Amino acid sequence: MRAGKIENFKLLSEFQTVEEFNSTIRRFLQDHRGEFTKGELLAFHHLTKFSIKVIGVCNAKIGTLVSSCLSDKGGVSRSTFERMLRKAKKLGILSIHHALRQKGGFAHNLFVFHQYDRASKEKLTEPARTEKPGGTKAERKFSQPETTSLETNKKIIKTNNLRLNSIDAADPDYTYLPDDIPKEFIHAVKPFFTRAIEIYSLWQKVRMAYRSFSFEQHLEELVDQAIYAFKVTVFQYKCGRIKTSFVQYFYGTLTTVFSREKRRERRRNDDPIPNWLEPDWDKSCTNPNWYEIVKPELRNNCPIPNWLEM
Repeated sequence: MRAGKIENFKLLSEFQTVEEFNSTIRRFLQDHRGEFTKGELLAFHHLTKFSIKVIGVCNAKIGTLVSSCLSDKGGVSRSTFERMLRKAKKLGILSIHHALRQKGGFAHNLFVFHQYDRASKEKLTEPARTEKPGGTKAERKFSQPETTSLETNKKIIKTNNLRLNSIDAADPDYTYLPDDIPKEFIHAVKPFFTRAIEIYSLWQKVRMAYRSFSFEQHLEELVDQAIYAFKVTVFQYKCGRIKTSFVQYFYGTLTTVFSREKRRERRRNDDPIPNWLEPDWDKSCTNPNWYEIVKPELRNNCPIPNWLEM
């Protein structure tokens, strides 16, 4: 991801209004305020103040953010600020991207806030069994397999508001997806995400990552790279190495894969040396009869002598 003005990162914003952003921050702090110290809460508050111009996105340097805290309750140290960032990232409210300079090397960090859905943080618990179900023995006999089927099919894996292998007859499946989503991507994703809204949300992350790199090639040419990023994310999820959410890790993997592909594209465009091994790099160089490729006017004025007749 290239460094630049904050306006260049509007596509990363997940909020439409400042009120929506403030509401998300309030809900998050109601649930997780106790996990931050006073200094970390002060640092978190100042980070949100710097994330208003593009709602939920901040590209200020850590030194600038730490300096802004000095005028408020004595300020905080850089280590306190970085500790706050680690906690917020672990809790899933924040992701951190490293911007690259045009001439190489890392520039400032990019802090992106995410929507906080309290319902997705709640763990599903099996209802307690208090009384024996009423009715006759025949009614209990026919109702028991139905209950078991619901319990086994309701296994839900937490992601960023997505459910893996969820069974919900009311939601449309992948056959309802629009035609602009490549069939290869749907085929790779549908064993894990069956709902249309889930697959569409993942493809939106692919489009967001694609737009942030300003590729010359079309998005359809990068479908294999997007599928590779998805498979890497699934593997890391199965290994238990994802500390935030599935969608956030998938987007981070996409930026890494697309960044490598952008470097390849830039090398192809900037390489002025022809490929000497290709037979058609220059058709004139493969013609052994040099006399035939001389311009006619030059051939008439300066005829090539016949050395064999001299």
